[in-house]
Amino acid sequence: MKSSVVPRFRRQLNICEAQYQSRSRLESRIRVHIVDRIRGIIGPGQEGGSLVEFALVLPMMMILITGMFSIGLALNNYMMLTNSVGGGARALALTRGQTTPALAATDPCAYAVQVAQNAAPGINQNGTTYTIVWTPVTGTGGTYTSSTTTSAVCPGVSFGAGDSVEVQASYPFTLIVYGWRPGALNIMAQTTELVQ
Repeated sequence: MKSSVVPRFRRQLNICEAQYQSRSRLESRIRVHIVDRIRGIIGPGQEGGSLVEFALVLPMMMILITGMFSIGLALNNYMMLTNSVGGGARALALTRGQTTPALAATDPCAYAVQVAQNAAPGINQNGTTYTIVWTPVTGTGGTYTSSTTTSAVCPGVSFGAGDSVEVQASYPFTLIVYGWRPGALNIMAQTTELVQ
């Protein structure tokens, strides 16, 4: 009995060893195949190619992104200027017969410019120019302009119901992209209201 068990055990052991060796050879072949596939995708000598491409594309991408940012700032300033001109025109249209605040009663144009400036706190008022055009229903009107040092003044002007008042604003804006100034813009907005 003993002599028949040992050869059978040895046969089983040999079969297990053969299976193990074939499995390890298969695993090593799979590993080599995977590594070869990865090298085939990357390609020989391509390890730094993507870095060079990134270095070439990055400056163009940064210029585009900062250009979009600058244009966004210009649009934001335009929206604030439009809002301020609308507020100034509404204030001017409602000043007929008004006694408070005192500035509205004595100088409605200066009051309209003050309201417009207060409606746009994010805009540098030093470069902003406001122009008020008054067109009465009958008679002749006038144009009143403010600059950086003076305010639009029209003391003693008597607005009539149905007169139109137009408030215009001009604001200089310079686009800047990485220190490069491609050009200066003159952002303009205007609003016309009827005097109530």
